[in-house]
Amino acid sequence: MIRAFATAALLIGALTLATPALGQAGDPLLQARTQGLIGEQADGYLGFVPGAAISADLRGRVEQNNIQRRQLYTRRAAERSVSVNEMAAAVACEVFERRIAMGERYRDEAGQWRQRTASTPVAMPSFCGN
Repeated sequence: MIRAFATAALLIGALTLATPALGQAGDPLLQARTQGLIGEQADGYLGFVPGAAISADLRGRVEQNNIQRRQLYTRRAAERSVSVNEMAAAVACEVFERRIAMGERYRDEAGQWRQRTASTPVAMPSFCGN
């Protein structure tokens, strides 16, 4: 697991490539995150916030993003001799620590959806070792 965490930072950069326009204002995934429709999950994938009205287009974009993530995790896991789930968890730790913006929602390790606010920082999964 430690080797997986050591490569997570590199994977974050690659993950950004897997989501080409994530930092751009016109990106549907970024807009959906900002609107609280989707969020990062402790398993390393994007998920749908319960009760949110999800369009077919957005559902397809999230599913495609998760497919790309899985491919990336699989490739990196094979290179590092760790499981795909370990690699996904290592990336989730980095994402939870660095990429969940104020106001965005995320699904914690227990499966509960939370929102990052000034008074409630991101709850890091126990496997992150923080």
